[in-house]
Amino acid sequence: MNAPESRSLTAERGNGLMPTKDFYTAEYHQLEKERVFKKSWLRVGNEELLPNVGDYFVKEIESCDTSVIVVRGRDKRIRAFHNNCSHRNNRIAYVPEGNTNGFKCRFHSWAYGLDGKLIAIPDEHLFPGLSKADNGLAEVACDSWEGFIFVNVDPKPAKTLREYLGEEIYNGYSGFFTQFTRVGKLTSVVNANWKVFLDAFVESYHFSTVHAASASNVVTSREFPNGNIDAFREFGPHRTISVTSSVELHTPALSEQLVGKFSGGQTLAGDRTKKVETPPQINPKKRADWLSDILIVFPMANFQALQGFFVSQNYWPLSHDRTRWEFEIYMRAPRNAAEEVAVEYNRNYLRDVVREDLQNLNWVQSNLNARTKDHQILGEMETMVRSAYKTLAEQVGSGW
Repeated sequence: MNAPESRSLTAERGNGLMPTKDFYTAEYHQLEKERVFKKSWLRVGNEELLPNVGDYFVKEIESCDTSVIVVRGRDKRIRAFHNNCSHRNNRIAYVPEGNTNGFKCRFHSWAYGLDGKLIAIPDEHLFPGLSKADNGLAEVACDSWEGFIFVNVDPKPAKTLREYLGEEIYNGYSGFFTQFTRVGKLTSVVNANWKVFLDAFVESYHFSTVHAASASNVVTSREFPNGNIDAFREFGPHRTISVTSSVELHTPALSEQLVGKFSGGQTLAGDRTKKVETPPQINPKKRADWLSDILIVFPMANFQALQGFFVSQNYWPLSHDRTRWEFEIYMRAPRNAAEEVAVEYNRNYLRDVVREDLQNLNWVQSNLNARTKDHQILGEMETMVRSAYKTLAEQVGSGW
């Protein structure tokens, strides 16, 4: 199969004005739902959440107008189904996660196996001619990449997950993400459009201001007092960029030094005394001052690789001005008490850093609602932002 074209930064996707007239309206939100979210592969979880037969979780996907069950079957395969009984459209899974032998509707007790097959109907004789084989749960396309579970609610997806990601992404991160386990998760509902949320996490231009006291001196340097980005690439609708830093201004506190020692360098600044080996699409230029890579899998899955760990985010649209935000931290599984303390330090530190980003989002959204400006002004540090809106407008068919 052909890999998506990898495009370099061009004048069109560089700096300058970006229109905002349409992107944040209720009407545009409906177009996004129909033309983007209901057609795209969406990251809903990780394989490690379903280690055993019968393990499942329920994912509410408001942007696709559905609730999806993701479950590991008796054949060890992970499948996804609409959370919808075939009889009268009630739900058949009622708690967010768990382990089960099957699913039963609480309305009339129709029962389904882990493979989605309809296996029991009370007083089945009342439904003459009904074929159980033809009335199982409606399956949702489901596949995995590097341990991440994706679903596509389109009954006939135009592409497989591999085709959707493209070969450069599909093969370019091999083994990096799967070496870590989830050690923390934050979830919050914020009164801001999902794109406003995503925009806040794809540039380092704000670090010297928003994170002045917490993380600025990890990202900034004397040469780049407002941070620096490099290696911007587009792969089809997806995009990635590298963030650099010399960390010359960063003097780690004693607590951070101890954490670095007992966690193998799993801190935001990393261990610059060690050469970090990365797959082809992480730090592609193999820069010595590399800090992290940010990968956005269209439309809204964020994977940020750092030295010795990674974080991921999803920005789930609830409406044109509300978003459910999911932030997850992945590190190597702690093997002893010292490593447990190191993980706890990192978990709390990263939590506090990302919380600093949230305070601006309501203000941005309220001003967008006021529509006093019909554009934003983007600089070259905000290439990922501009690229995102260009790509979205191409997929939706309007907005730019």
